[in-house]
Amino acid sequence: MPTVPQKTRQYDTTDDSVFLTQQAADAKAAMQRTVEEMKLTAQQAANLRWWTQQYPWYAVGAAAVLGFVAATQVGASSNSGPSPAPSAPGQSAGQSWLAPLFEMLRTTLMSTIIGAVHASGQQTGQAEAQAENGASHTRR
Repeated sequence: MPTVPQKTRQYDTTDDSVFLTQQAADAKAAMQRTVEEMKLTAQQAANLRWWTQQYPWYAVGAAAVLGFVAATQVGASSNSGPSPAPSAPGQSAGQSWLAPLFEMLRTTLMSTIIGAVHASGQQTGQAEAQAENGASHTRR
């Protein structure tokens, strides 16, 4: 929901303390509206059912990636225990080429996910810096 423009308010500019009090009250009200809008936006963004309905293929892809990462983590934790008894020769040959393939795929997926999260964090940091910049300019 976009921010609705507020009505133009007439300020008493003859008395500095009254003017500053009015400005402070308006700023507080604007910040409260912004926080409420941010809460509503966060609730809407966290609605997985809506995202799945709007973007079903992305949801399937994300589920597949998360499932793969979870499976590799479970597989990695089970490999850290005591070594199992030697298996049949056919099984060890099949596992010998699959293990590096899964490790390579896991590493690639993890670096992609970490890169996306890092880029998202940088964008959030830039937005916060711009908001701070804007707030410092209005104080002057």
